[in-house]
Amino acid sequence: MKHVFFIAGESSGDMHGANLIRALRSADPDIQCAGLGGVRMADAGMELVYDLAGDAIMGFVEVLKKALPIRRLFLDTLERLRRDPPDCLVLIDYPGFNIRFAKAVYELGIPVVYYISPQVWAWKRKRLHTLAQVVRKMLVIFPFEEELYRDQGVDCVYVGHPLADQVAQYTLPAVSTQERMTIGLLPGSREQEIRRIVPVMAEVGAGILEEYPEAQFLVPCINETRAQQARTLFGDLPVDLRVGGMYDVLSQSRCCLVASGTATIETALFGVPMGIMYRVNPISYYLARMLVHIRYIGMVNILAERQIAPEFIQHTATVDHILPFMLDIIKEGEVRNRMLADLREIRVRLGGRGASRRAAEQILQLLG
Repeated sequence: MKHVFFIAGESSGDMHGANLIRALRSADPDIQCAGLGGVRMADAGMELVYDLAGDAIMGFVEVLKKALPIRRLFLDTLERLRRDPPDCLVLIDYPGFNIRFAKAVYELGIPVVYYISPQVWAWKRKRLHTLAQVVRKMLVIFPFEEELYRDQGVDCVYVGHPLADQVAQYTLPAVSTQERMTIGLLPGSREQEIRRIVPVMAEVGAGILEEYPEAQFLVPCINETRAQQARTLFGDLPVDLRVGGMYDVLSQSRCCLVASGTATIETALFGVPMGIMYRVNPISYYLARMLVHIRYIGMVNILAERQIAPEFIQHTATVDHILPFMLDIIKEGEVRNRMLADLREIRVRLGGRGASRRAAEQILQLLG
């Protein structure tokens, strides 16, 4: 009986990990799965050792504040694997923790599979050399990543983007007979994101209401705690908060204002025009500007290798900058039509369905 240990530290990693576990267990019902992840991975059949995804943090300053608990979890998990080595360790994104853990586990002789590559093309490119030394197999979700790793001698396979499967599985809700303009506001899943981003989204929403009094605003939230936080910060803006309702929001929205991250890919797969915004702790932003060397932060723009969705970051993430653009993509016209065409191109680049199945096949080959 094969034993696989997983580590995923964010909401998106929990989702992709859950789909991967289902694909593995479908091919081999006897496979044992345990690890650090989230409730979705647990629901898929993994023994949840610690809810790391539910305790996700972001930013340099925020990570420093939790350095000691993270270090303790790191050491405890390493000791667990030293006592009871799995047949394979599967790391899902979350590079700050997972790359260090891969180095430590390599010394134990445990094969390491990395699913959803760290964004080494964005910053800390020297991590490529580390990954080449300690990772047995790299499974990437963007086509340009495969050549990058193979040039370093890494056994790398492009499996496609797992969100294509998620979207394909989605069933549209019953369409309301009430004709109202629906705008999606996607502020992210972390407490810090919501605290910094929602007040600006509320201002943008108020500006949209002045032009379109009939507009309604849908807001997906990862859980009720984040929904309560967002509800308070949105103030008087009439918002409909949907716990776990990301795809319901995207399927009904004419356009969206999206916090940078995985949500930009999901929005693209639904073909919804969007603006991208982000705000972090000022110190974290300053450090990121020194360390990150890419032209864009939105994954749709990185994948297109050009800006198809405007990015409003830090000091430009204000109602004065964002509102005029949002009004442009609400109405019919050149700006909206051009973005719709660009999003169709992105969906083609992301590949078809089957990423989780292909990733599971690669892991099972490694397990023999």
